[in-house]
Amino acid sequence: MAVAERRRELVDAAVRVIARDGVAAATTRAVVAEAGMSLASLHYAFPSREHLIEAVIAEVTAQERRAAEYGLLPMATVDGTGAGPADPPALEDVIASGLERYVELLAERPEREQALLELALYAMRTPGQRGAVVAQYAVYRDSARATLATAALAARSRWTVPLDEVARGLVMTTEGLTTVWLADRDTEAARRTARFAARAIAALAEPA
Repeated sequence: MAVAERRRELVDAAVRVIARDGVAAATTRAVVAEAGMSLASLHYAFPSREHLIEAVIAEVTAQERRAAEYGLLPMATVDGTGAGPADPPALEDVIASGLERYVELLAERPEREQALLELALYAMRTPGQRGAVVAQYAVYRDSARATLATAALAARSRWTVPLDEVARGLVMTTEGLTTVWLADRDTEAARRTARFAARAIAALAEPA
């Protein structure tokens, strides 16, 4: 098995164990048992359990970002010109589409978001783990910042407030959407909230 495939299967197995049994139960032995691999296979792919946990956060966040940005890149060129259709989409619609795709991903694979929530809560209540949750949310903000920059480029808009502040707001929005959806599993309500949030976020920008 190629290393990349081995890593992917171990990350998926770790997500399932964390979502089902909690972070403390996600030992290296539990993860390899879930993946149907040997302990040596895990150490071949990841130097330690901590590296595996970091990979879980990075991979799930990257999937969210890919879902949110799907279809936007052809409208936003690398050089920043935003060359695309003569009439670019409204920023509100761009953000709403990204948030709605996030909701769809959440409904399709809830165990992934539940695992991230478990990791954050575990770090918050475990002495000496504060840095882990700070790093986890830094990954979220970096992803949000990149997605918002792409969205603005696609809509030929510019942010009127610092992008870091908008990114923080987007992270808070998705965290709220996630937690409430995990509680009530009301996907239609989550989509309506996504549209409302998109309107509020888009109000922080103007045509470029």
